[in-house]
Amino acid sequence: MSTENIKEIINQYFDNELTKSEEVILFTQLSQDENAREYFKEMNLLKTVVDESLEEYPQKLDDKIYAKLKTEPNIITPNKSYKSVYNFIGLALGMILLALTLFFYNETLQYKNKLELTYQQVYHQNQMIQVLFNSLPQAEVRGTLENTIIVTPQM
Repeated sequence: MSTENIKEIINQYFDNELTKSEEVILFTQLSQDENAREYFKEMNLLKTVVDESLEEYPQKLDDKIYAKLKTEPNIITPNKSYKSVYNFIGLALGMILLALTLFFYNETLQYKNKLELTYQQVYHQNQMIQVLFNSLPQAEVRGTLENTIIVTPQM
């Protein structure tokens, strides 16, 4: 038998659900399995502690409780209309805050999309500028002593 099956049988034993023949099988298995014996000892200790902790419930206390219940006057509940107003105001404020949160969240998503689009456009424009710089012909610069500079492209 597996350890789980033995533990289940031990639990049934402490719940008084085992027949005499099953008890014989249980104690046979306990003599063979060390882990099962430890589990049985723990469960037995638990049962004895629970049995010792249970005290007899005094009958006089029952009688007192029943008498008190019979003589208890009806308690009039206070008017709770002010509480319902506060609850309604709190609920309304919560709904408004929720709507504002959803609105601002949507706006931030739109701004994020616009920012990403702007980044892509700037990147594309930067690439176009690089292509234009690379496509321009080389320029030859000639200077004279009179400080005039003549720039002519080489095509």
